[in-house]
Amino acid sequence: MGVNALSLIGVIGRKELVDNLRDRRSVFNALLSVLLNPLLYIILFGFLNRTFTEQSEQTLQLPVVGVENAPNLIAFLDQYNVDILPPPADPRAAVQSGEVDLVLVIPDAFAAAFSRGEPAPVELIQDVSNQGTSVAVQRVENLLEQYSNRISALRLLARGISPAVMTAVPVVAVDVSPAARGAAGTVLNLLPIIMLTAAFLGGFYMVVDMTAGERERESLEPLLINPVPRWAFVVGKYLTAFGFTLVATALATGLFLLLLSIPTVQSFTSIQVNVTGAAMATAVGVIIPVVFMAVALQMLIASYTRNVKEAQTYTQLLSLAGFMPALFLAILPIRAQPWMTFVPTVSQTFLINKAMRGELLPVGEVVTATAVTLLVGLVALAAAIRLYNRERIVLIG
Repeated sequence: MGVNALSLIGVIGRKELVDNLRDRRSVFNALLSVLLNPLLYIILFGFLNRTFTEQSEQTLQLPVVGVENAPNLIAFLDQYNVDILPPPADPRAAVQSGEVDLVLVIPDAFAAAFSRGEPAPVELIQDVSNQGTSVAVQRVENLLEQYSNRISALRLLARGISPAVMTAVPVVAVDVSPAARGAAGTVLNLLPIIMLTAAFLGGFYMVVDMTAGERERESLEPLLINPVPRWAFVVGKYLTAFGFTLVATALATGLFLLLLSIPTVQSFTSIQVNVTGAAMATAVGVIIPVVFMAVALQMLIASYTRNVKEAQTYTQLLSLAGFMPALFLAILPIRAQPWMTFVPTVSQTFLINKAMRGELLPVGEVVTATAVTLLVGLVALAAAIRLYNRERIVLIG
């Protein structure tokens, strides 16, 4: 590539950049689509945290059938911020209708079985399909298990047996994650989603406008009449969108980490995150090939489609296919497999997660993932150039 070609590409790139920056609505929409994600995830985690915290700390309203059958159990529950209420006339119907969250049933045979030292079962009527009652149900189940363990220990002591014999294999959890991240590690698993979303949506509007948009406005044909190789037009347009997408990805990533570093947000989410500069630089380096591929695929699709509406539809589907794997991997307990290194976006998701945990990235995995992703991008870019070399590129519809 000679100096003249580079100069032409630079001119085309500046022209596209100026044209797109003049369209402030497109720039605003592009940035808004990627910057909203960090805000939405922070708000989501904040409200989830507040909901679970409030439900776990507030007084628990527990209707009980057969209070007189287990006075000691009732006294135990009362010590742990449980308000014992009279039971509804039909406990099962009341739980099903949502009138009450759950009902504890202590049968008449409880006292006799308990006195004989035999198992004395109780019933906990609940609606498993009602997710809003899960915290209350978990609290009651934990308290009942705690009471059962305490009674079992007292019975063993009365017989001269150490309660320790009931725990044959004690388990001591040892958290080896960097700085014992705990819940913060879960939040950092969202970082690949945010970065991949920005990679596929950051230059979305710009790419569509520069290709299908110009063809629909009938401004593409006069542009191609100029004595400039058509591949230079494609590369110039591509580099403009690529640069803008990189900026959008960096802004989304920085905003997410910046929000998590604000004391008010940390208090709202009850999560403190400390990401090193090296880890952040590694994550950015890993995502750059994905940006390269995403913009190239969008260029190809938008160049092939007949109008802006069709281009928007197909490129949005591409965006979903790009960041949905990261969303599934953040939710589902899926282990990394060797073949995943050859799958763009999936390999980068695992690599970014490793970087956020402070692990050293395997050189082979990084090279393979980068090479495969760049290859897909180069093939897509070459296909887009081939489309621009055809006369039908200027046809509308």
